[in-house]
Amino acid sequence: MQQLTQLDLCSGVGAGFPVAGTKLGFKLIGTAEIDPYCSGILAKRFPGIRNYGDVRNLALDYTGAIDLITASPPCPPFSTEGDRKGADDERDCFPAILKIIANYKPRFAVIENVTGLLTCPERIGDERGYFRYVLQQLSDGGYDAEWITLGSGHCDAPFIRERVLLVAVSRSIELQWQGATTWADQARGWIEGKRCDRAGASGKPGISREQLQSSTWLDRPTGKQISIGVASGNGSVRHRRAALGNALDWRVASIGLRRILYLNSIAE
Repeated sequence: MQQLTQLDLCSGVGAGFPVAGTKLGFKLIGTAEIDPYCSGILAKRFPGIRNYGDVRNLALDYTGAIDLITASPPCPPFSTEGDRKGADDERDCFPAILKIIANYKPRFAVIENVTGLLTCPERIGDERGYFRYVLQQLSDGGYDAEWITLGSGHCDAPFIRERVLLVAVSRSIELQWQGATTWADQARGWIEGKRCDRAGASGKPGISREQLQSSTWLDRPTGKQISIGVASGNGSVRHRRAALGNALDWRVASIGLRRILYLNSIAE
């Protein structure tokens, strides 16, 4: 089967969809991140892969077909720990991401965010929910969608970190839905299979408790954890901790990408 191409938006340090895509055989053709620290980590982790910067002004020089667009837009506009301003929050990147999907028309898209997205109003005081806006924009652009809620805790991590995973499928694709496995059953089977493999390396959390505490692991694309010995008040540590706090567990991301591989396999 032909290798599927992947463009990742709001990439952070690339610990989520880009890492999962690499492990699952996708061809990463680009990332998009504006934070200087995260951009530096992306350059180390994915050398030779262009970072297109701000999703609000994205202009690709890639001329081939894009099979998959993945995205991890900033969560503060929707988090229950914040003001939940939705579209009124200047950090809201969903409109830009949805516009990119509509313009470049990938076969599939996968977007993740905090579970607060499901209940956040579109704007302050609105009765209409922001998630409904996202679904409507995807539908108007020619996509059907399915979504599930899960977290790192399902993958044996020592923390919960629930996320909403949304998969969008272009209506230009004809899928053999009769007898197809539901996403919920597919995710449950993969998670249970991993839990039976705790004795091996694959049974370890995607981001361990030690990595949460030290955060130095973000400075390395591969290899063993290193210690850089900086003081806790050092700005570099703050950048690492912020990046880690926003990072998506690659194993959670992989559940979305495995769904794409499955749907692609039943496409006519």
